[in-house]
Amino acid sequence: MAIRRHDMNLKRNAIRGEQRAASAVAPPSSPKVVTRSGRTVHVRMDRKFDYSSSLAEDGEDESFSNSLDSDDEDYQLDLNPEKPKWASRKQRRLMSHGSTSSSASDTNSSNLEPEPAYIYLELGQPVVFVRDEPEDGVTLDNDPDLKTKVHKFLGLIAARRRLYNPIQNYDTEEADEEKAGSSSWQRSVLFQSSTPVKAPATAPAPPSRLVAPSISKTTTWSTLNLSYAQPPSVEEKQAKYYGDLVLNANASYMESDTPDIIKEPIDLAGLPPEKVRNQICRRHKSNIACLETNPLFYRFVESLNPAIPSNMCHPLALKYRDFQNCKTDVAKVVFNVFNHGIFHCGLEPTMIWKRVMPQPCICEMVISSTGQRTARILLWEQITQPGMLIKPLLHEMCHAAAFMYNREAGHGDNCRRWAYQARHLMPEVPTIDDCEPDVKYVCTMCVRCSYGRIRFQPDIIGQLRCHYCQFEVTVEPWSTADMYRGTRPDPAMTPFKVFIRENYQKTGEAEMVHSARMRLLNEQYKRLKPGATERMDVSCS
Repeated sequence: MAIRRHDMNLKRNAIRGEQRAASAVAPPSSPKVVTRSGRTVHVRMDRKFDYSSSLAEDGEDESFSNSLDSDDEDYQLDLNPEKPKWASRKQRRLMSHGSTSSSASDTNSSNLEPEPAYIYLELGQPVVFVRDEPEDGVTLDNDPDLKTKVHKFLGLIAARRRLYNPIQNYDTEEADEEKAGSSSWQRSVLFQSSTPVKAPATAPAPPSRLVAPSISKTTTWSTLNLSYAQPPSVEEKQAKYYGDLVLNANASYMESDTPDIIKEPIDLAGLPPEKVRNQICRRHKSNIACLETNPLFYRFVESLNPAIPSNMCHPLALKYRDFQNCKTDVAKVVFNVFNHGIFHCGLEPTMIWKRVMPQPCICEMVISSTGQRTARILLWEQITQPGMLIKPLLHEMCHAAAFMYNREAGHGDNCRRWAYQARHLMPEVPTIDDCEPDVKYVCTMCVRCSYGRIRFQPDIIGQLRCHYCQFEVTVEPWSTADMYRGTRPDPAMTPFKVFIRENYQKTGEAEMVHSARMRLLNEQYKRLKPGATERMDVSCS
């Protein structure tokens, strides 16, 4: 009996050892998954099922238990995503946190993208102005012409042909007298001053002189040893003396020939912040000494002329006399000198040299989709002498200042004021003449038009709106024939016009003014999906 009990104990120990070995094959760390067919399987770490430890259920064949049926195949495909379902709780927390942060970062990145904004163009004057907001308080009752056009557009009144008036083809005597009395200082046939010049009843008071930007005093002339320079001859001294007389005579003529409108102080509210201007000023600190003058020497800009004797040049201009080998440095120095002495250190020194250009210098004015204004100077690589650089560069800097500071996109009164200030503060610089525009901007509703030099990109033209009536604006190339050609409302229907026609009377209250109603409609149109505007019927006329 003792032997049998000993054998039974041995068998029990053997069975327990087999069970322990079986449990070692499938450790408890291996999670179990229940398939759709109801079987329990262990998942391997390589994301595959392990059917070796599963036992065949009652009534099932062993070969069938080691194979995958159709339900198991579908479930196996569901276990292959990037984030498996068998991850532990800690991993699940990390994954959920990572997915939340990624989604948050995606939303933040989407929120950081600037939303396109409308660009409002103030039309009606010879030169266009760029505005950020439309004009408020525009009502149809106060503008009968706009009221008639809007009602015709909405179909509230029938379009009628205007009667012929023969008196309009004849000029009155008053118009002839006004033409004869116009000032002779304006050189452009197209651009006349936006503010009429009235003859004063009494003698005009002497205009106040413009205040020059502050120039820090340096000791350039005292530190440089000028005693070793070759003394100038009598002829050279006489040439400089006569040159100074000519500069003074030209300055006096400019003061008498310039209208008082151009002599008015320039609006400097659009200057960059003082912190930004101080940073720009520190960058060109070494070029400030070029603005200093001495009666025995020519000024810096004059000294760049190769005809000026080297012994009478500005001491800081001697290293720039070889223009062909240092024209890039000359352009930077001249830009910094003008920027500090005329433009209050507010222009960014962004200059790009181009191989092919229609003229030596161009100011490229850009308005982004968010309404931000930027300007850069394009220079021609084939500039061979200082005269081809100084005058065009100063001209384009005046355009850049009028665009960045005063929102003027052409050669208008603000550009003329900057040109006058440049000649007033630095008499040695050449005279800046008026230039013709490049494009024409026309409102499709109120038919107001203006001219300018900004060629908008095709994707930006859809964001242009009239500053007065808030309708679309078309951009056309300018030609001299536009001076004798009238403008009419554009009858072509666009998705924007279809949207306005369908929703103008439905938006807002009956007492709402036109400007507020159009502001709401523009915001609603901006929120439309791109596909929604393409599906609009634009065949109606």
